[in-house]
This record gives sequence, C-alpha cells and structure tokens, in this order.
Amino acid sequence: MPRIRRIENFDRIFFVTRNVRPDVRPFNQEERDSILRALSLTRERQSMSLAGYVVMPDHVHLIMFPGAKGLAADMKSFKRASQLEIRQIRQSAIPLWQPRYFDHIIRRVRDFWEKLEYIHNNPVAAGFVAVPSEWRWSSYGAFRKGSSPIVPVDNLGLPTRGEALL
Repeated sequence: MPRIRRIENFDRIFFVTRNVRPDVRPFNQEERDSILRALSLTRERQSMSLAGYVVMPDHVHLIMFPGAKGLAADMKSFKRASQLEIRQIRQSAIPLWQPRYFDHIIRRVRDFWEKLEYIHNNPVAAGFVAVPSEWRWSSYGAFRKGSSPIVPVDNLGLPTRGEALL
C-alpha cells in the first residue's frame, strides 16, 4: 500500500482522528485516563497547542496546532506514549492504534466551532452519556464556566462563536 503524503504539516489547525485497530478491545476508564496522561505529555514535549479533544473507547479526536516538528511528529509521539501506557496496563505488547490517522485542515472559524461541538457531543451520540459534561475524557470543561478539563487546552486566538467571521 502506498504511503500517504501529508501535503500540509505545519502552520495549520488540524482536526485529527486516531482509531484503534479492529482486533483491539475498547479502552476502559483507567486506559482512557492513561491516554489523557499521554496526551498531556505529548502536548508538553512537542510544544503543540491543543484546542479540543475527546477520548472514546475506540478512537481519539483532537483539534490541534502542531509543534515545531509538525503534525506527523506530534502524532507519532502521542501514539508511542499512549501505546506504552496501555501496554503496561494490559500487560500486552500487541499494537493498539491503526497505522495511520485521519487529519483535516480547519480553514474557517465556523469549521473550528463545528468540529469542537462534534467532538464534545461524540459521547452523547454514542449513547455513553446524556450530556457532554458527563464525559470526563474530553475538553468540554474548558468551555464551561466553573469547570476545567483534565488536560488543559490552549487558546488559539480564534474569535468566539458570537464574533463575526472575517
């Protein structure tokens, strides 16, 4: 199978989805916590900006601005860190993540807010919770007064929903 080339790797805001392999059992609560630890570690080590996230039992969605080494390096670092965490918990060396991830460049402010709403509503749509605030493995708390997410999110300097699009 040919290797997919990434045309854009820097200076963009990306919506990224990383899926587990079909033969891997879904992540439990402890494992989702460990994925958040790996995400936090990757955010710090790679100097990437994280604007939103959700960790689901079989996939992860991120809205991010890559660090200096680019999107591919950030995703490789996250894959490695999270895989090490889960392998320790499961006492297994099987690969967890599918070899590739899916990315989409966010070009408009409206697209950013739509993707953010999508990822925060993902656990609701999947039937895991009734409202986004009940799913602790997401950045939803960063956008709600009096709450905060487990992994901090970064302000990318985008206008709020109420501000006019340029």
